[in-house]
Amino acid sequence: MKIISYNIQFGRGLDGVVDLVRSCEAVRGADIICLQEVDQHWRRSGDTDQPAEIAGLLPTYHWVYGSSFDVDASARSAHGAVIHRRRRHGNLVLSRWPILSSRCFNLPKQDYTDKFNMQMGFIECVVAAEPEPLRVYNYHAGYLGSAERLEQVRTFASVFTRSPAEGGAWSGKRDIDGDDWSNRRDFPPMPASAIVCGDFNAAPDTEEYRLLLDSTGLVDCWAQVDSADLAASTLRKETSDDIRITGKVDHILVTTNLVPAVREAAIDRDADGSDHRPVSVRLELS
Repeated sequence: MKIISYNIQFGRGLDGVVDLVRSCEAVRGADIICLQEVDQHWRRSGDTDQPAEIAGLLPTYHWVYGSSFDVDASARSAHGAVIHRRRRHGNLVLSRWPILSSRCFNLPKQDYTDKFNMQMGFIECVVAAEPEPLRVYNYHAGYLGSAERLEQVRTFASVFTRSPAEGGAWSGKRDIDGDDWSNRRDFPPMPASAIVCGDFNAAPDTEEYRLLLDSTGLVDCWAQVDSADLAASTLRKETSDDIRITGKVDHILVTTNLVPAVREAAIDRDADGSDHRPVSVRLELS
């Protein structure tokens, strides 16, 4: 099983060109793909529906999109009819197996009056992987401050650790007062085994990275296969006036029972469709 995590920066490379084709070519063929910074109806990315475009470019995948906010992007026709559109920015999970369920969660946000900051979040999916279903998380942290990211990690850890005990997206008996709420389907599972991907905006030497591992019990796949090069950067552009993040900030983590299955971890240094580089991991599951 190959997993890729890639912050695509809405398909814009360092050349300033928005090109989802090259973003998709960098991830094509993986079994599970977690993309961050996927737009719907933003002027900067051409006012398009990027989840739908990516789904069209990768038509053999099941997919789920989750945004942590939803704001107006509507317009009116020449006849005065409302053209309904919403502007969103979020995370996209694609899988070659069906995605049995998904839930979206918001992360804590601070107000920086002198800097742009937006609501961030993560998706929790249950993928019908083989040989057994897996939880898959796609996470995107804030870029501005460690204090905000520490609160975000605490929120994520709370959801992550309690999810198996809560059960799936629905659980229990199928009906309420005789009404079938299950749509005649078995309730989706919430397995203990999990893969966590994303742009954490935190390198391995940061407090928030250490808190993430300590509070969840997760293990960094990269540390299992290349611990000597743990600081290798996943960024193509290290710092700017607004964003002062540097180093390996994109990670793929697994629960301890999956650690023996980790075979490879890599950074795609040739991909040029973003200011980040894709990170991949190969698991050998039996």
